Order: sequence, then structure tokens, then C-alpha cells
Amino acid sequence: MKLLLSILLVLPTLSFARSDIDTRLQGYISKFQLKPLAKPANKNMELARLGHTLFTSKLLSGNNNISCVECHLPANMTHDGLPFAIGEGAEGLTTADTRRMQGSGKIVARNTPALFNLDGINVMFWDGRVSFDPATMTFVTPVKELNGPKAKRIDIVKALSSALAAQAIFPMINHEEMLGQKGSNPIADAKTEIEQWDLIVKKLMSNTEFATAFQKVFPGQKINIGHVGSALAEFQRLAFAYSDTPYDSYLKGEITALSEIQKIGMEVFFNKGKCGECHNGEHLSNFEFHSVGVPQIGPGKVNGDDLGRYDIDPKPENLYAFRVPPLRNVALTAPYMHDGAFKTLPQIVEHYDIVEDSIRDYKLVNNWKNYIDKLADVNHDLDELRIQSISTKMSHSLGFEEEEEKALSEFLATALTDKAFLNREVEGNYNTYFRMQLKESGFNKLVATFPGENHRDVYYYFDAYLEGGFFLRGLAAPIRLIVIKSPNDTQLVFREVVYKTASAENGVVLEGNFNRQELVSLDPLAFAPIEDAYLDMFNRLYTYNDGTKQEELPATELSIIKEDLNLMNVGLRNLPFEGMATITDQMNRKKEDIIFVPTSYNVKDVQIFKVNINGKTVEGNIQKSFIRTETGAVEVTYALELDTAKVTKAKYPAFVKEVLKTLNLSASEVGGESPSPSNLTLKILDQVM
Repeated sequence: MKLLLSILLVLPTLSFARSDIDTRLQGYISKFQLKPLAKPANKNMELARLGHTLFTSKLLSGNNNISCVECHLPANMTHDGLPFAIGEGAEGLTTADTRRMQGSGKIVARNTPALFNLDGINVMFWDGRVSFDPATMTFVTPVKELNGPKAKRIDIVKALSSALAAQAIFPMINHEEMLGQKGSNPIADAKTEIEQWDLIVKKLMSNTEFATAFQKVFPGQKINIGHVGSALAEFQRLAFAYSDTPYDSYLKGEITALSEIQKIGMEVFFNKGKCGECHNGEHLSNFEFHSVGVPQIGPGKVNGDDLGRYDIDPKPENLYAFRVPPLRNVALTAPYMHDGAFKTLPQIVEHYDIVEDSIRDYKLVNNWKNYIDKLADVNHDLDELRIQSISTKMSHSLGFEEEEEKALSEFLATALTDKAFLNREVEGNYNTYFRMQLKESGFNKLVATFPGENHRDVYYYFDAYLEGGFFLRGLAAPIRLIVIKSPNDTQLVFREVVYKTASAENGVVLEGNFNRQELVSLDPLAFAPIEDAYLDMFNRLYTYNDGTKQEELPATELSIIKEDLNLMNVGLRNLPFEGMATITDQMNRKKEDIIFVPTSYNVKDVQIFKVNINGKTVEGNIQKSFIRTETGAVEVTYALELDTAKVTKAKYPAFVKEVLKTLNLSASEVGGESPSPSNLTLKILDQVM
């Protein structure tokens, strides 16, 4: 894979004429029978309202202590955000501010599926143990009394309306999920699943509110668990139907619905990535079962392992096979796979790129604080068996270029996400941060317009190097790690980008990052050895590449640079900042396994000012940067940075208009690029890693 060459998401080597790529995409649309997802029809709102009440009622559980909503919280994108569910006995909800804790609950063996767009799906659960054949109107389930054309409990079967309805009644009789352990309640002690369901219905019908509601929706019928499942299904299929995505708009003929990078990612998805072999059709899933080489973490089903579909249908091709998941809104439902082994979409892309390396190199960092006991790490003794079991539809090595990985991640993250979520406000506290490259004329205008304090800073940029490439910017939320050395202070800036956008006025575009930020004042003595090693590395690079000559570094120099990197990392790992936990969590690595490397350092003359815009105090700085280029020459660039308190998405365009009005910049005074990390730097780092 190529190393990352730019901080910005630009794809110069993969830019195609729109007509060309649209023509190719049209071919994939035909080949893989891609269709926009239809909205649910035949709505029964009264039944859905009953289903909503059931969805939030703890009466469905054996100990009256958990409802469906605890693990499928709508505010958390209809799932719990955990690799493994923690059912009855667990405490709390997973939200932006709280987390669900294990408490006295048991860890459920598999990841909680999200509930988006379930209408019309006839295969349920990771292993497909519940399915429905619309042609014969028959079910296959773990309870034989419901199966086939001569089902013993035909009354339940007739009340069930779909595979979704059948699926909904099984968590109620799972001891870990909702039922409770034997001895804790009479329903858990019942001898059969049918008896357990009958007792749940009896409990519901003893409640006046539910008894009245069921008789209203199903007049004259004897209520059984099938009616409960059908009500839950009607609520879920209507409440969580979110398929108004840019991808769906594109399929409907709106050519501009996808950006260029999304189109490139879509082509990678259906061409080089081979994703369309399984992720096709209306739901972007064929709902078949395939082994894709997922490392097994956590409790597994038996002895720390999970055989997947093989436990239901013991054919060789079903070993470690799981149902192909649909993909709309996938960006909202991490972690991924049946065991939540991967936390981000870029990690998923990396896994599919070289799946054998992904299996063999996988390590679990037990940073899930929700569980009392640490999750079991992957058993690498089974690596070769997993590799042998990988589906024939998968390539063991795709050979993605870095630009292709980024485009594919962008397609998954934004093109497949409903516009309601793309446009939703960012929750929590954050700053709104602007950066704009300037031409010298624009710089001079701003310096004269907004006089302020002047000083010279040195910026030290770090990135995380892992397994052959730079990954810090490929996380779920992009991160910046910078040390700024000013005359009176040295600060570590840890900045997590939670959202990016842009707005234009009179030809001037102001890009904005919505950041959660941590600023840490560093002890100069603590940073001194890091700085010395940093500068020593670059001085050695430019001794042999000074603008007039470009030479290979001798082995002795490379050895010293490697020592410099080690010194930097020892120092960085000992710096006290909370963002380190965020980095290790998102990368699923211990901090000792992450190598921080210098990518560039800039000397900047900075002029600081403050200005009031729409009642908000905006802190700004105007920068003249002296940047060493690949040849060792110094390039001068100009930029403006603005930082203010939270500006909502809705108010962002109007706020930008006021910012640009106050700055009084014209389109001819802005623009330009800041040099990206040097190819020479990347080459040397690749040699010594």
C-alpha cells in the first residue's frame, strides 16, 4: 500500500471525467441488480403503536428488568455500540454521555444488530436460524413447533407476519438477553420455549393496558406470542426505515447525488474490492452465509469460538460463515462483524485488503470498560483453519492503493448514510475551527486589518505509523496531534474532528472542522528530548537533501534516525494527555504498539487577534509559515486560522457569511496549498520501520 501523502482527502491519481465513471457505475448497477430501497408499504399504524409500547416495556422480560430498547436504543442508532450485548442484569444505556455496564448480566455471544431497514428481509440473526419463505408461507426456526407447512403451533405461525416478527420473539426466551437465569423467575424455569412464550403472553394479558390494546388491534382473537412478534415487527419496520441516502438518490438517476470521491469509492466497491459479490440487490446483501476471516474475540458460543452457520447447518462451507449484513447506515453502527472485532470502517477496509495478515496480526486491546471481565483475545491457534474456511467469493489480497481505501471508506461512510443522519446536529461540546490558505495579498490585508500580538512558533506534527502505513487520519473521527512551541509556553494539541463541512460566499470557501479538543501545557524538560530527537532526524535528512543534492542516506544515518524515533516514542508515551486513550481505543492497539513519527515541522510567524462575530468571540491567528520541502528548500505559505465556540450545522452557513464579511476577503486573495509531508520523509520512515 502507498503511504499517505496528504493531510487533505484528495485523489489526483484517481480523478475521472464524470461521464466516464457514471457510465461504468451504470454497468455495475445493472450487473449487481442494484435498486433504491423501497419504503415500507401496507402500514398498520395502530399495530405499530402497540409494537412501540411493547418495545419499551420490561414486561417482556422474565425478571421485568429489561426491554428491547436497552440494547436497541434509537438515540444510539438502534444498537448498543458494544462488541457483545449485555442483556438482563446489565445497567444503563449507551449514549453520548453514558455507557451500558455489565453489572450482574451475562455477556451475549454476538454483536447486537442494528434495526435499520428490516422490511422485506427473510433471513434473521447472524447465523440465519430464523427464516421465512413467502412462497410457502413457512418458517424455519430453532423451535420445531413453528416450522414447516404442518407446524404444531399453527396458531402462532398464522399470527406471525414475517421473518422479522418471528425473530422478535426469540430474545424474550434467551436466558442472557431477556429471560433471566433459571431459578430467578417462573418463566425462566418453564420446561419448553412454547411454555415460556405462553407465560409471557399470560403476563401481558394480565396487564389491563396491554389486554385492551391487543383486543383493539386483534378483535376477537386469542392472543399468542405471534401477535406480540407481529406488533414488534410492525413498529421496527416502520420506525427505523431510513434509506434516503445519496446512493439511493443516485440509483434513481440523480447524477450529482454522489460526489466524485463517493463515485470512485463506489467503483472500488463493485470492481476491485469485489464487495458486490455478496453486497448486492436492493438491500446491498444477498443474505447468504460466508466466512470472511473474522478474528474471534470474546466468549464465543463454545470454548471461546463461534462456528457461525455451521452450528445450524453443518456443511463444510458453513464453517465460520455468517449472514451477509445489509449496509445502509453502516457508518452509524460500529463496532462491526458478528463479534464486534473491528471498530471503524477503515479497519474493515484494511481487513478485506489483505485478510490473511489481518487474521494473523489481530490483537485485541481490552479497552471496553463496559465489561466486568476483560474480553478474551483471539486464539491464533485457529488462524489457519479460518483462512482455509474463507469464502471462495473473497480474494485473499485485493492490493488496494491508499487512495482507493480512502475512497471506499468515504463511500461506505457517507454515500450509504440516510440524509437525516448526515444533516443531524453534532451532539456534545466542541469548537468550530476554520483554516484557510491565503495568498500574500490576503495575508497583508489581514495583518493590517486585525493587528495583534506577534510571535514565532514552531509546530511539530506527529502521525501514527502502524503495519505499513499512516493510520491516525483513517480513524472514525480524524485526529490531529501537534506540539506547538511558543516563546512562553509549549502545548500539546490533541484534536478530534467530529464533523467537517464548508460554506462559500462570493467565491471564498471557508472549510470548518467541528472539533473536540484537548490542550495540554507541557513541561519544557519533558518535551526537550523529544524535540532534540525530532530535529536531529530532520537535520540528518537535509544534510543529504539540501535543495541542491538528493542522496541516499547511509546505513549508519538510518540507524541513528531509528534511535531518534525510539527516543521520541518513549517521550510521547509518557506525556500525560487523555487523547492517548482515544487513539489506542480507535486503533485497537496498546500505546506501546503504536509508533508516533514526525511528518513535518514548520516555523511560523503568528499574529493573534480576537474579533466579535454575531455575539461570539472568535480567536484568530494569521500565519506566515516557513516549510521545508522535500528537497530541503524553504517554502513560504500564508494561512488564517479561526477558533470559536460551538456553531451548529444549521447556523454554520450564516455564521460563515458574517465571518467572511468581517474579514473582507476576495476570492483573488485566498487559495494555495500547504506542502504535504515530504516524500523523502516517508521514504526514510519506511526504511527504518
